[in-house]
Amino acid sequence: MKINRFHQQRQFERLPKIIAILIICIYGITSYSQATNASIRGKISDANGVPLMGATIVIKNTSTGFVSGTVANENGNYLVQQLQLGGAYSITVQYLGFQDMVKDGFTINLSDALVVDFVMKETSMALDEVVVTSNTLTKRIEQLGASTKIGTDQIKTLPLEGRNFTGLTSLSPLQGGGSINLAGQRRTSTNITIDGVNARNQLTAGEIGRGPYTISQEAIREFEVATNDYSVLQGRQGGGAINAVTKSGTNTLSGSAFFYHRADALQSQFNIRGEDRDANFFTSQYGFSLSGPIIKDKLHFFAVYERQDAGEPLSIADIQSDNDQNLLGISQENLDRFLQIGRDVYGLSDSQQTGQFDRETEANNLFIRLDWQINENHRLTLRNLYNKWENPFSVSDNSNIEVAESFSNFQSQENSTLLSLRSIFSPTVINEFKVQYQHAERDFTPNTELPASNIPRAIVEVSSVLPNGNTRNRSVQLGGQRFTPETNLENQLQIANTTYVNTGKFNFTFGTDNLITYLETLLSNEQNGRFFFDSLDDFENLNASRYAREVPLQGLPLVEQTVLDLSLFGQVEFDLAPNLNLMAGLRWDATVFMDEAEFNPTVFQELGIRTDERIDDFDNIQPRFQLTWNVKGKNTDIIKIGGGAFSAQPHYYAQVNNIQNSGTLLGAIDVTGDAVPTPDFISYRNDPSTVPGVPEGETPFSTINAVSPDFEVPTIYKGNISYTRFFGDRYTLGINALFSHTTNNYVYQEANLVTEPFFTTPIEGRDVFVPANTITENGLTDWTNSRISDQVGRTLVLTSDGVLDNITLIVEGSARIGRDGYLNGSFTWNRTKDNSSYNCCVANTSTFIPVEGDPRDLNYGFSDNHFDTKLVLNGSTPTWKGFNFGATIIGTGGTRYSLHVDDNTSANGDFNLRNDIAYIFDPNDPNTPQAIVDGYNEVLNDPETPEGFKEYLRESFGGFAERNGGKNPFRAIIDLRLQKRFSFNNNRHGLELTADLFNAANLLNREWGRTNNFGRRRDFMRINGFDPTTNAYDYSVQTGAGTEPINGTPWRLQLGARYTFN
Repeated sequence: MKINRFHQQRQFERLPKIIAILIICIYGITSYSQATNASIRGKISDANGVPLMGATIVIKNTSTGFVSGTVANENGNYLVQQLQLGGAYSITVQYLGFQDMVKDGFTINLSDALVVDFVMKETSMALDEVVVTSNTLTKRIEQLGASTKIGTDQIKTLPLEGRNFTGLTSLSPLQGGGSINLAGQRRTSTNITIDGVNARNQLTAGEIGRGPYTISQEAIREFEVATNDYSVLQGRQGGGAINAVTKSGTNTLSGSAFFYHRADALQSQFNIRGEDRDANFFTSQYGFSLSGPIIKDKLHFFAVYERQDAGEPLSIADIQSDNDQNLLGISQENLDRFLQIGRDVYGLSDSQQTGQFDRETEANNLFIRLDWQINENHRLTLRNLYNKWENPFSVSDNSNIEVAESFSNFQSQENSTLLSLRSIFSPTVINEFKVQYQHAERDFTPNTELPASNIPRAIVEVSSVLPNGNTRNRSVQLGGQRFTPETNLENQLQIANTTYVNTGKFNFTFGTDNLITYLETLLSNEQNGRFFFDSLDDFENLNASRYAREVPLQGLPLVEQTVLDLSLFGQVEFDLAPNLNLMAGLRWDATVFMDEAEFNPTVFQELGIRTDERIDDFDNIQPRFQLTWNVKGKNTDIIKIGGGAFSAQPHYYAQVNNIQNSGTLLGAIDVTGDAVPTPDFISYRNDPSTVPGVPEGETPFSTINAVSPDFEVPTIYKGNISYTRFFGDRYTLGINALFSHTTNNYVYQEANLVTEPFFTTPIEGRDVFVPANTITENGLTDWTNSRISDQVGRTLVLTSDGVLDNITLIVEGSARIGRDGYLNGSFTWNRTKDNSSYNCCVANTSTFIPVEGDPRDLNYGFSDNHFDTKLVLNGSTPTWKGFNFGATIIGTGGTRYSLHVDDNTSANGDFNLRNDIAYIFDPNDPNTPQAIVDGYNEVLNDPETPEGFKEYLRESFGGFAERNGGKNPFRAIIDLRLQKRFSFNNNRHGLELTADLFNAANLLNREWGRTNNFGRRRDFMRINGFDPTTNAYDYSVQTGAGTEPINGTPWRLQLGARYTFN
């Protein structure tokens, strides 16, 4: 779908405001550039220990010609910051009356703080040169307890499926609950940078690239997962940040060509349930890199191209056995009947709609970098990163089962261009300036079997008696998809500058980092319409119980917005006493959404809510400190205490919701009973304009999204204390205690819901917000009867009512083995609680948190991102005759789930069908219906039901189930890599052969290597009716809810070959 990409007039109207704010920030001094955070420091003295003030220090990367330097202060100390990564480095010290001294052989990695002292000798004719090995563990003292570094050796030797470097984020002891969730925080609280500039998707969070990777692994030198780094350079985050740096060219012409492949013949013939697979599977990743000098010691280049071709099978209600029916919660008979009705009555095509499907994807990635050493004082870097991803038949919906035609297609492309200038203004002043322009386009399009504008959904509640005798209800869907078509355009300009000043005893850092993001977003969320059916019989008879649709009133609701993210910061570092270092700083961040929704006078008159409020927050002052005690200066015992405040961004999708749903662009229809139109899907397929909209002559009410006038962005207060013991330069053991408290987490709250419930159910004590006389005999509620005003539809207001608390204890250690072997390990004990785990995107999703009654009473409990424990082991053997053997073992236990009321109706009478926590009757109470007692006993006596599920059920007797009170079991996955390198022509040419085995335990036994997670929710109680004389619901038990899920991916082997030359 084509949309107008630029609206220049509106942008020029905003330009003066934007420029004015930026001028204030840039001249307020100076940014974020956290490109390498690598430094060399030390002390220059004579043989008697007298400091040599004014000694000249010159640091040179002999492989690139990069040069930096400084002079020693009055204490003889020197510090050179933000060094180019790599090596080998030489350090030359000169002082009048003393002979020159050189130490070389140093290699600098990300965030290293290398300490190199010099004891100068009296003048002689000979140059004193010392070759050293700099790969000591003490280089990481500054980052102990603050981050997990994944270095070049780990990237090279550890198994990594998909070649996406962020996959190794799982090595962090604080990663859990999601791929990039850190320290229990939401995904939006994780910042992502590449070379010190933004690489995050601002609309929905996560990586800017929506494909299998944002950047080729071949281009990544190393990265770190920072969670408790209290430097003011760390911004726009709550849980932490993933900071990566890329490779650069050297004076040596070098390159590589690589090919990595997975396929059917290299994978288990069974799916994770142990059944035969039919769909074809393959993934081929291949490309090349080239780097070298354009002008030796002056201008270097580095380039990588990588492509991925993949055949990734999709499984939809793939029933091959009775056990599949038990796991899916639907019988083969009912699934077949659903499909036949769809074909006979609803125009569903005769093509395959369930089972295993073949599909193919394609990804292309190009990275180019130039580094120009202009002179000894200035170094310029220019790099460009391009990514394109085509992913058909991949976007599912939120029903339990959706047939193939409901799956949509996706494609995206992103490009970022970075210009970075590092300047030495004087021996004590270094400056880094960065500017990046980033562009992204994302398109979601309907299945090719459907019209481009999509059609409504038919969502059917299907009740099945399963082969094991249990009963289960599942929602099954055909037709369209709730949020396609959708298009996203994102243009971003980032301007950042950081200045480092060494005044002797004190090292200062000043900076500013600013983002200007322009977005155009076309959302069609819920605009296609949806019909709800209570049974297969109703489905066959075209008897829908409800129809709902958001109807465009002014054509396509294209939303434009510009967002400013501004910052200023300053920091000082100095020694409070010998071996006791203090870093303290202050950071200010501001978030400003420049565009507001249209004012809706009806909403203001009825509810007192202004729809034209904007999100802006200017008061995010964040003090931070880090105290490091190197006990007795022996580099053996390191104690660190740190803490501070952090400000995190909300997702930009929120303001898209607010602008689109002001009530002026969309009107809502939501009807039940006799008012529901008779569905005619054959007509909708032929002519989407025939989809029912607002009935002629009626004034539509509108769904409203707005923002509270006192909205604040999330603020995270966190701290930690760590102790690390070094045993020589080969072993470490440490313990780290961390805590955090988050306030102002964003959450949407109901604002057009009556203040008090109409009644409370007599048994469970659930508040219900619709009159009892409006509830049907089968227990169906009509949320429109719960409104304060019938002139306005459902109204959700974005507030800052969310809170989160996290406590974590980590024990970790490391060992160097032989020349280049290593072993790293950690064990994490974690507790994360919140009152909302909403991350993104649609406002309705925010209200999915399970509650006992009033949805505005946010239910504080274990977070959706919680885990109890985590074990991480990773390592590699020393190289032996070109062989390396690497392995990772990553296990997590205690993720959580809740028992819910089935989503066939809303127990509390509000709009949401998915937020009612289950009430668990006491089977020992004589008033408990016998059918419920029998249902509970069936679950408890079933040997196939896990003990953890039974324990959760028993603990809930006589009350509402605890939110996220169910524990998923601990499971670990083992991945292995065997690598052999063949070297030729004096090591100038090499061939690396690798074999990666993922989920190795599953190869030994098809029942191993599985996970058995129940997900986030388990529908356990079902409302079958309502008694108006007692105001009580009639419940039944979904006895199949306790069936243990089988999750995961079976073993697969990846073979690779990589040729290198230098």
